[in-house]
Amino acid sequence: MSVTVVGDAFIDIVVPVYGIKKGETYHRKITTICGGTANVAVWISRLGGRVKFVGKVGNDVFGNYFRQKLREEGVKDLLFVDARNPTGLCISLTFENGERTMIANRGANDYLAKEEIERCLDEIVNSKLVYFSGYSFMSEETKQAILYTTESCKGKCEIWFNPGAPNIIQESFRDYIRRFVDVLILNFYEARAMTKKLKVDEVLKDLEELASLVVVTMGKNGCIVSSNGDYVLVPTRELNIEDTTGAGDVFSAGFIAGKLRGLDDLECAKLGNETALKFLKEKSGLR
Repeated sequence: MSVTVVGDAFIDIVVPVYGIKKGETYHRKITTICGGTANVAVWISRLGGRVKFVGKVGNDVFGNYFRQKLREEGVKDLLFVDARNPTGLCISLTFENGERTMIANRGANDYLAKEEIERCLDEIVNSKLVYFSGYSFMSEETKQAILYTTESCKGKCEIWFNPGAPNIIQESFRDYIRRFVDVLILNFYEARAMTKKLKVDEVLKDLEELASLVVVTMGKNGCIVSSNGDYVLVPTRELNIEDTTGAGDVFSAGFIAGKLRGLDDLECAKLGNETALKFLKEKSGLR
């Protein structure tokens, strides 16, 4: 069994900016990593799952780097190359307190075409599940490619969806989820933005009408698994870490990897929590 992740291909350049003044030169440890929805694919592979990634990069050094990293991580490369637009780039400015400011150019991510999806549709449909993100709805061309993909996958493999971020949630997401999505996985801020509810029980009651399985991450409190009207809180261990960027993607990867192993929903949630915890400890240099 395999997973196909369809979504954004970004190169993240992480730049510490503490103590910086205008007009001066500073030396900092700058790191470059593959970002976007590909994070989910990479971590599924690290957890032993067979995974493919569909997206679009530019015909540039960042695109070549991205493809190389996918292969090194054991992710099957189903990327398309855009001759006119650059690879998606995100400059992540990090501060001493763990907060980040991100400046992004979506580049080729906004130009994934239906015709390109048609060329790898057999690979996508021949998966146990397909994972999408709301970021793919930010341009009309890529949105149409995603709608075509989900229409083609419906009834043939499970469709999983993550809205991406509270500020990009569109009213149309609800109809999309209701029509196509089997599993909705999101954090509590995204869940509030989607339902326009504040209390946990009200949020969950609203979301259960959209998908048969809903997983809501709750930060240091773990996650809630909602299915058939039953809600279960799956706790996690607390870490005193300010910067949790990327933990949501890693949680999703852990949950999906559990599904591939045949675990039940609660065991999948535990694996998601453990995987996110491991990621945050490694990221912060903790043991």
